[in-house]
Amino acid sequence: MGNKNMKNSFTLLFTILIVTILSLISIKIFETKSVNSTNLTNKYVYIQALNHLIFLEEYINSLEDVKNINEIKIDNKEFYIKAIFKKVALKHKISLEVKAKNFNVRVQKTLTK
Repeated sequence: MGNKNMKNSFTLLFTILIVTILSLISIKIFETKSVNSTNLTNKYVYIQALNHLIFLEEYINSLEDVKNINEIKIDNKEFYIKAIFKKVALKHKISLEVKAKNFNVRVQKTLTK
């Protein structure tokens, strides 16, 4: 009778050990997938922000006269898009910035016109 209890105890211990190891492996797999998903999302948001920055730069370059402009803000539900104009000597220094509202993504550029 004692030998059967010993076998049952060993089987239970072995089963708990296997379940624990498989659980740890599963957690690592899900963590890796989560990190990859987050990286992919950040990459997508960065590309969107860069496209907005390029659009803003092209728009400002298309303007004939910027001497009476202090700031440009573009309404967007996912990004803060703005350009700040400062007169430096005879030229304008223009700081462009696009920042995501819900992600830690921001792109900037400075123009002289």
